Amino acid sequence: MIWIVRGLLLAGLLAVLGWGQEKEYGIWSLGFLLAAWVMLEPKLRPVLILLPVAGMTGVVALIWQQSWH
Repeated sequence: MIWIVRGLLLAGLLAVLGWGQEKEYGIWSLGFLLAAWVMLEPKLRPVLILLPVAGMTGVVALIWQQSWH
């Protein structure tokens, strides 16, 4: 069962990298998928401390992509 979830997360990551990178929320979506992957992998649990940093990076990416006309 976990292999199905891993496969779906990998497919989502590849889809965001291929299709959503130039889109408005592509980088943000990639961050959410990576966070979901980290939360599911037992060996990566110590990395959970970095999730708030990743969240703030997503916020900065959204602000950076806004046009200030």
